[in-house]
Amino acid sequence: MKRIMVIETEARARQALKAILETAGYEVVVAIDGGDAQSRHDARPADLVIADGIDDPPVGARILAVPGGTDQRRAMLSERLRLSGAQTFLPKPFRRDDLLDAVRLSLA
Repeated sequence: MKRIMVIETEARARQALKAILETAGYEVVVAIDGGDAQSRHDARPADLVIADGIDDPPVGARILAVPGGTDQRRAMLSERLRLSGAQTFLPKPFRRDDLLDAVRLSLA
């Protein structure tokens, strides 16, 4: 089973992502920010990190960026995530099927 870490600052969005991914058959670990993610990083690393904004992603992780907010904020977060190693981008808002497609693409 693939393990996904969701790093999301908003509690509702964090829980919605967790529910969607678990329903699709993924093991999900959630974190509020990069520091929280590092504290939850254990012996079995995540196969994919889904992040709305992250300064210090787990080393070697595949990253799916899901920036939200205004166009300017999304552009700034997308650039920061790209520099952190994000390979795939899915700006908010997005549909469930688009998320699952992006996850499959990121894990391929």
